[in-house]
Amino acid sequence: MRAWPASPDARRGCRATLGSLLFAGIATVCALWCGHGPARADVLPSIDELFARERLASGAERRPATERETWDIRRDGLGGTLVTIHRGSDSISAMTLGPFHSARGSDRGQRWHQNDNGETVFERPDPSGNERIVARSVTRVREPVDAWLVSQAYAGGHVVRTYFDPRSYLIVRVDKSLAGRTSHTSYDDFRTDARGRTRAWHEFGGDDRPQTTFDYRLAHDELAPALAPGTFTIPGDRRSLVEFPAGSRTVRLPARIENGRIYVRLTIAGRGLDFLLDSGAAAMSIDGALARRLGLPAYGRTMETVAGSFAASRVIVPQVGIGPLAMHDVVMRTIPISMREGTKTRVVGLLGFDFLDAVALRIDYAGGSVDVARPGSGAAPAGAVPLDVRLGSQIPLTRVTVGEATGNDFIVDTGAEFSLVLFQRFTHAHPELATPLGRGVRSGAGIGGTMAYRDLVPQRLTLGPVLFEALPTVEALSPYALGFDDADGLVGSDVLRRFTVYLDYASNRGWLAYPRAPLTSVGIPARMTEPKQGRDRTLTGRLRAIRSHDKDRR
Repeated sequence: MRAWPASPDARRGCRATLGSLLFAGIATVCALWCGHGPARADVLPSIDELFARERLASGAERRPATERETWDIRRDGLGGTLVTIHRGSDSISAMTLGPFHSARGSDRGQRWHQNDNGETVFERPDPSGNERIVARSVTRVREPVDAWLVSQAYAGGHVVRTYFDPRSYLIVRVDKSLAGRTSHTSYDDFRTDARGRTRAWHEFGGDDRPQTTFDYRLAHDELAPALAPGTFTIPGDRRSLVEFPAGSRTVRLPARIENGRIYVRLTIAGRGLDFLLDSGAAAMSIDGALARRLGLPAYGRTMETVAGSFAASRVIVPQVGIGPLAMHDVVMRTIPISMREGTKTRVVGLLGFDFLDAVALRIDYAGGSVDVARPGSGAAPAGAVPLDVRLGSQIPLTRVTVGEATGNDFIVDTGAEFSLVLFQRFTHAHPELATPLGRGVRSGAGIGGTMAYRDLVPQRLTLGPVLFEALPTVEALSPYALGFDDADGLVGSDVLRRFTVYLDYASNRGWLAYPRAPLTSVGIPARMTEPKQGRDRTLTGRLRAIRSHDKDRR
């Protein structure tokens, strides 16, 4: 569910996840070249044979060493262009969509992307094995197209269906089902270039929700272009999103912490507004109704799903103040998030990745304060223990052990009013953890609706060097898992509030300091017991579209 790709192979949406499989039939290529004709239409070919024949038909090996593509695109209700350049494994893609500009690429194996607000993010490798294939099959189908259909199920729970034309063996459609949704990409207008490579010049599709269609047409394909030195060099941030006062190294935010929730007062158009500081949000967002009242023009329109489905757009906020900090021309997403919390707080937005990436953050839950410094300036705090985080999808993911099961993709989520939430991807892989506590199904408020969850038998949690005994644990029962299909679960504010939390996205690190007693040294767990939960909880979840680029959206 990433929005757009770094290379032609990646651009083919779900087909990108099959890149390794395109080589799976390479051993049969020799046999195919050695005189074997096309397979008879009534003979069931093998999966390896289909992928091998596709490679022969497309002439993939004739791809030039360097190439520049220019695409005319329309998606999310906006029109624009996508320019992609590649040389071997290096690539860079620049997208203009309405007034928004973003980019992504790879330089000598280091993947990166730059979001709408101009922040460059280094993508760390995902150690999870959720792309491992667990089942494969091939059948002949007549709908939605006449094709050989290869279906592949992955350990992460999603299914990819690839449709091969029975005459040309070119791929004409790819479907991907995950997190309760099915997307599709179709390919037509196949053309053969001067090198003998055949490819689609038109790619289009959507998913099973309205207003999610996209259309990409290749307008110009330049083979072997001359490239300037430094073409693939990873760019720095396009700008400094957060402006600090002159001479200030640290700023205390106008924030308050209540029941583990962090409310920050922003000033927009002269109005004081409460935003939730949410590390689980992959961008900054604002309530759509409020954006209209503020007179902010909405750009584009698409449907998104977290706890429920809703329409989302983008807005540009001319000026935002957070105490002495200033931001200008800030791109935010519109979401239905106006929530009354307590008697004096109405949350009307999420202070997510874009802000957090521009600062080094210190959350003192016990003292009720939030401080920020310039990014990359945060040194390891005295007496704190490290927490390794990964930020490729613009949320902090870390390694967690629940009982005896380990997951690499747990979200460090300041916005979730829970201790430990397990997503169904993780409980399906480790069913011994999914023993219900017997309280029945409950619900929590989320973006666009409510999400069902159930209490599980309390679990032992190891977070970095810290061990929690008998931690209250719930399983998210929503098919959308709070908008996540590629995470194992989350560690929420009911755990984080036990510490002073430090996050410095510039260094891909976080630290935990226990305010009431020193933590034991790294590698020697400190033991804690969590108080009982006795009330329904609030969740914000993560919009899939809030990411800089949706994964395999096309």
